[in-house]
Amino acid sequence: DVLPEVAEAWKAEGGLDVTFAFGATSKLVPQILEGAPADVLISADEAWMDKLAAGGKADAASRVVLARNELVFVVPVGAATPPSGPRELPGPLGKIALAGEHVPAGKYAKASLEHAGVWAAVGPRVVRADDVRMTLKWVSAGEADGGIVYRTDARADPKVVVAFAFPADTHPPITYPAAAVTGSPRAADAARFLAFCRGPTAQARFGRRGFGPAAR
Repeated sequence: DVLPEVAEAWKAEGGLDVTFAFGATSKLVPQILEGAPADVLISADEAWMDKLAAGGKADAASRVVLARNELVFVVPVGAATPPSGPRELPGPLGKIALAGEHVPAGKYAKASLEHAGVWAAVGPRVVRADDVRMTLKWVSAGEADGGIVYRTDARADPKVVVAFAFPADTHPPITYPAAAVTGSPRAADAARFLAFCRGPTAQARFGRRGFGPAAR
């Protein structure tokens, strides 16, 4: 939700129009490696950006971290007995929604559940969505009893509430690396857009949407 706001601010300061293609990073990176046209990739984790770089398609000089996030467990509003921590998840909840196993949010979620020692008990009740927004939608619609999403996603849906947050040391750091795509005819503009995203105007917008700062 925040990136179109950032793009409008960029345009107001003389930047080019920005067209977004939103999707799971696990799908976007292979598409770019296969030649899909793109000027910038904003990834949901470092590992997928590393794969883009290994394929020769991420410009190392432009690579930056744009924002950070937090992993949370959400339940539908009005849930009778929301869990207060991961060790309660093997309890009465039925379906638990996670993003796909190759999607960053899904990988973070499994890592946290393994860290808490509950994956073996919770795994059989996990339902996998294509991406984190579909995970959120299933919980919001009551099609899952709970799910693991980013805090920023939870804030975007009034039909879910955060039951608890996973400690940051239970999963890899949740960062959003970005880089210009090697070979883009707009490489210079791509690098300028990423610099703008790291600047105060864009960072204020990320912050209002609940993201952590690009640098600590």
